[in-house]
Amino acid sequence: MSKDVVVTVSGFQTMDADQDSVEVVANGRYTIKNNKGYLRFEEKSRESGVTKTVIVFDENSMEVTRNGMVQLRMTFLPGQKTMTNYKSPYGTMLMGVDTKDYSAEISENSVCLTVNYALEINHEFIADCKLIAKAT
Repeated sequence: MSKDVVVTVSGFQTMDADQDSVEVVANGRYTIKNNKGYLRFEEKSRESGVTKTVIVFDENSMEVTRNGMVQLRMTFLPGQKTMTNYKSPYGTMLMGVDTKDYSAEISENSVCLTVNYALEINHEFIADCKLIAKAT
């Protein structure tokens, strides 16, 4: 199965008492292959050009890959910390993602993925984060 969707990704970071948020809405493609879901979409901005994003998921885990000016692959496995390289125009940093919980509501007509995690850069805690990815 494959179909066109509208993808909305909302991200929240809490550092001490401060909270930042960002939301991206883009046209994309939802595909199911080998019992995995795939959300593919592109973000376009004047500052960073085109960034291609692929979210691969099932009921137990999620992986987010971004390619553009910034490159990364974040793996979310509940109860586990995963490490990845975060490549930016300013250099490469080691990123840690400690997944607290993950939920996936998946149907033929929509997807809602929610993950709560602690973010580290170069082994230093940065923020508690929440990511919500929806496709309709």
